[in-house]
Amino acid sequence: MRVLKWIVQRVHGGASAVESPIGWMPRFEDMDWTGIENFTKEYFAKVMTIAREPWKQELLSHEWLFAKLYDKLPKEFYFMRELLLSALWRSPEHWALKPEHE
Repeated sequence: MRVLKWIVQRVHGGASAVESPIGWMPRFEDMDWTGIENFTKEYFAKVMTIAREPWKQELLSHEWLFAKLYDKLPKEFYFMRELLLSALWRSPEHWALKPEHE
């Protein structure tokens, strides 16, 4: 529910995001942490880290599925998959949220 709340707030211009190799991600400050006082900024940064190789392997493993569903999938799915792979190829081995400068 917290992520859905962030998505709705973002759509309405009430929340920010950071661009990552796999898309837009929330900042710690943009999430509602009510009821989870022990979820620290440091832990959030750790779970939001993206390891490039497992993501690439996951996307590459979908090749058979895309081939099987070739005539049933919208062509945009293929383009989005290629864009995502391209972003991952260009990303560092471990991408992480950087602390904002105050």
